[in-house]
Amino acid sequence: MKNLVIVESPNKVSTIKKYLGDEYNVVASVGHFLKMKTDGEYGFGIDLNEWEPRYSLDSTKRKVVNEIKEALKDVDNVYIATDPDREGEGIGQHLVTYFKIKNFKRIKYNEITKDAILKAINNPGELNNGLVDAQKSRRMLDRIIGFRLSNLMKLKFRNAPGIPTAGRVQSIALKLVVDREREIQNFVPESFFKLSAKIENNEVLAYYFNPKADDRKDWIYSEEVDKIKKYFETSKKELLVKNITISKRKVPAITPFKQSALYKKSPLSSSSTQGILQKLYEGFGDGGLISYPRTDSTRLSSDFVNNAKLYIENKWGKDYVASEVKGFSGDQDAHEAIRPTDISLTPELAEKKYPELNEYDLKIYKLIYQNTLMALITQPIRESKLYEFSNGEYEFRQSFSKIIFDGYYVVTGKEEQQFDPEYTHGQIVAVEEFNFESHETKPLPRYNEGSLIEMLDNIKVGRPSTFATTVNIIKDRKFVVNESSQLVPTEFGIALCDSLIAGFPNIINESYTAKVEEELDKIAENTLFKNDVLQDFWNRFQEEVKTASEKMNIYHFSTPELERACPACGGTLLIRNNKKGQKFIGCANFPKCKHTESYEEKEENQSNLD
Repeated sequence: MKNLVIVESPNKVSTIKKYLGDEYNVVASVGHFLKMKTDGEYGFGIDLNEWEPRYSLDSTKRKVVNEIKEALKDVDNVYIATDPDREGEGIGQHLVTYFKIKNFKRIKYNEITKDAILKAINNPGELNNGLVDAQKSRRMLDRIIGFRLSNLMKLKFRNAPGIPTAGRVQSIALKLVVDREREIQNFVPESFFKLSAKIENNEVLAYYFNPKADDRKDWIYSEEVDKIKKYFETSKKELLVKNITISKRKVPAITPFKQSALYKKSPLSSSSTQGILQKLYEGFGDGGLISYPRTDSTRLSSDFVNNAKLYIENKWGKDYVASEVKGFSGDQDAHEAIRPTDISLTPELAEKKYPELNEYDLKIYKLIYQNTLMALITQPIRESKLYEFSNGEYEFRQSFSKIIFDGYYVVTGKEEQQFDPEYTHGQIVAVEEFNFESHETKPLPRYNEGSLIEMLDNIKVGRPSTFATTVNIIKDRKFVVNESSQLVPTEFGIALCDSLIAGFPNIINESYTAKVEEELDKIAENTLFKNDVLQDFWNRFQEEVKTASEKMNIYHFSTPELERACPACGGTLLIRNNKKGQKFIGCANFPKCKHTESYEEKEENQSNLD
């Protein structure tokens, strides 16, 4: 009996083939092999009556398609093994319809290991038509919004320094960056003081504490500071130990990584992290090192948890096995968190076993490995001792803590222990100095790539598989720049964002984009119907585009001039942008003079908005 397995990535082929043996052939679609057309009304490539996308063969995938056709000859069973997400289901449907495959089964797996692949083969399912409709809906919505808004922006933004595009997710990402920048620019700092009692060697004994305050109990406001300063100028330089409280608590549990949380922790850019995750998932011929990375789940499978608990017990003892695991679920159909496929493959062993891993690959693997292991180990226990002091009517506090059970710190090492002076109740402690320090409140920091992705995930905008791409788009198109690892909107990005919000307030907002994701989920669950959702959107959207087109202002960006003259006619040379947003040097006398040159960064003068 001949069996064919079709996966997405060619990097999985040899590994899966090895697991399944000679009775199975494995080929790859290399991602999407069909692309949406750009014909029909507005060039959408969509049948607006039936709400179906129109596809054509991607010309770069002809060789791939011919290989799949050849592999399908005389096959008894076909297993659709595309990725276990919305896009993977869509590709699976394309395979079935394009190649007219009749006898097929759908298999899903969250990791590339022998056990996972064999389990998937032995427990096949069907293509999820709801998930396919959700994928189509997402694609059509993004095409309609992206095409109409981007075309409008290109008409309204003349000689822009980047490509003036818009999109359902990218425009929200830009809006978040612009909103944060405005919060920072408009932030009015609030002044306050903090009071500390210092002993010898400039060491802080305790900090002022106001038990009557509703919040910010260690703050002294400007209107109070003179009175308190005057008191401590004449008071005795001492503090009375009035109370000692000892408490024990668990250090917060570690949550297994979903993709956005990993991006935030990663020391690398989102695009670099994404590439490394894919490499670790696919592995190096003998299985993947991590589970499927494009996930918004913090769940760990029962099989993995049970194996990991045995590993922990053998290495550190029963006391270190967590009784509860954050994100744990026995649901075998759900996605998992990002985790190592083999808990016994430590980062040190991985480095020896796989010379292909570079230092950045190892950093990401170590991050995933340690986080997963710590999520499965008992929480550390911290003992804290709180000292309450007084001087007259004023109170001070200081606490000291130590780890009395190391728990998951066995993985990374304990925190530095604090020295406890072991004061006694009623003891008077000499003070060297009462020190007042002025402070100002600070605004929230700018987003970096990781925190922006985390925010997109928190407000349910987009899907994990799109986050890194979205951040790259707003950088590549000059909407934002990366300054010291912080995302700063450009003048162009701010103008574009403001135009989009003014023209499309019902679309370019966080709640609408999150609502779309909810609707897509409901389409996947068959509780909403694709055509109803798209028709309702289209009816409202057409009117909004018409209104925005009439009201939106035109932005003219200055065209930087070069100091040297055109060698062809002596005219002025300008730095221009082509339709793709790429810069070139052209003559101001165009179309009479058609002289052009390639652009070099050093020739540019700073451009400004007119």
